Amino acid sequence: MPSSRVQTIPLRCYTRRPRPRWSARLLQPQGAEQNLLDGDSAHKTKPLSTCWGKKRPRTAPSVRTPWPSSTRDWANLGGDGPTGLIAELVLAGGDVAEYVRFRAVCRSWRRCTPDPRAGLDGRFFPRRWIMLDKALAGPRRRRFLNVSTGECIRKDLPELDDHHILLALTPEGLLLLLHEPTRVVRLLNPLTRHLTDLPPVTQLLPPGFNRIVESDYLDVCGVGVTEDATVAVYFSYLKVLAIAKPGEKHWTVVCKQYLDSALLPFAGRIYCCVQSRLMVLDTSCSNQHPKLLAAVEGGNSFRFSRMTDSLHLVDNAGELMLVHRLLYQDPDSHFRRTHKAYRVDLDARTIVPAEAFGGRAVFIGQCRTISVTAEAFPSVAGDKLYFGFDCEETCVVYQGDGYYDSNILVHPCSVINCLSHCIQGSGDHLA
Repeated sequence: MPSSRVQTIPLRCYTRRPRPRWSARLLQPQGAEQNLLDGDSAHKTKPLSTCWGKKRPRTAPSVRTPWPSSTRDWANLGGDGPTGLIAELVLAGGDVAEYVRFRAVCRSWRRCTPDPRAGLDGRFFPRRWIMLDKALAGPRRRRFLNVSTGECIRKDLPELDDHHILLALTPEGLLLLLHEPTRVVRLLNPLTRHLTDLPPVTQLLPPGFNRIVESDYLDVCGVGVTEDATVAVYFSYLKVLAIAKPGEKHWTVVCKQYLDSALLPFAGRIYCCVQSRLMVLDTSCSNQHPKLLAAVEGGNSFRFSRMTDSLHLVDNAGELMLVHRLLYQDPDSHFRRTHKAYRVDLDARTIVPAEAFGGRAVFIGQCRTISVTAEAFPSVAGDKLYFGFDCEETCVVYQGDGYYDSNILVHPCSVINCLSHCIQGSGDHLA
């Protein structure tokens, strides 16, 4: 019997390779995140190697690359640099607030740009800004609205203290003040804080009121500045139109009569309506007394009654326009208000009817009229007339077809109500 052999089958030994221990650094590459938070660039953090058995070679510490020597020095761009050119472009845009912000960057930029507080310069007038009312932060803080962009800012005006009376607001955005202790009239630029002194009003008051100055006798219905820095003021209660320049000691009386409209500065000259005719203030001749001249030839194409009608001049985005607010009697014997607009052609010296305002909106008050961009205010419609709270109309006129809408007082805090409030009256009513 054959012997039994046990066949031995060699067993192949399979050895399990030990599983690598994953470190917390590999699971969470916190080094890369920390480098980014510390400000190092992302390319400095290399992916961790998964090759075991040898150590990763050390890398040399990174060195920050220095800034090139030709880096622009923004504080020294004056002289032949672009600072002066940028300042001119900002002023050409018509918004002096942007110019003030530009000069506030650094002292070097202020040295190489004109100072807006150097004098009564028309380039620095805040024509696009209108004072709304008092702000809630303090008695001397006021809110101002940009009628072209809709921007609203708050400005502290220490000049509006207990010694000053606010007489009027000019179409150029300036504030006409009366200094009570000295009775000096002053013009304040609210954005540049430049204060211009004018002669005292004592010579314009009646003899019995030289010692006591009452604001009721100094009602102002229009003030403007010409291109040669001549300030014209119409004191409506006294019926006196007077002019003066900064530094002069006395006012020059142009006329003593009733004006049918408020004064309006336009294209460097002063316009108004006298006996329903459009007049312009002539101050060109230094050796002659200033006087009012007819700005258009012939008479007006409309009938005007001083008892029931009123005329309003407005600078409608560089176009002089006239709004006739009149009273008529309808077929039912009811008296109603209507309004007609006219465009003034100074070159042809004529007045022609207008059916629209070029897409803009016009706000009319007894002593002030302004034109605003309808695109800047969603609630304001273009080619419409809105009225101040000092007018008896409580409606808005659709200029195209004469339709009236009496629902403008829906929201008490709308921009329409703010503008209707700020163009009303004069003096204390402005604040």
